[in-house]
Amino acid sequence: MAVNPRDAVDAAKDIATNAVEKASDIVENVSDIIRGDIAGGASSIVQHSIDIATHAVDRTKEVFTGSSDEVDED
Repeated sequence: MAVNPRDAVDAAKDIATNAVEKASDIVENVSDIIRGDIAGGASSIVQHSIDIATHAVDRTKEVFTGSSDEVDED
């Protein structure tokens, strides 16, 4: 199956948007660490980082395979 350029661009935009949103959450988690909640802040940073990577892989896979098995993300 050929990669549709429009789908690839849309996926790239979606990946970037998601990354920016999660980065905003990561900044909030850093402020939690500064306030003293080191374990909670660090845990959340790791989780948001994993969410960014998972979303990017899922969207890239969708572009290359053509499937749209979307996972419900929070």
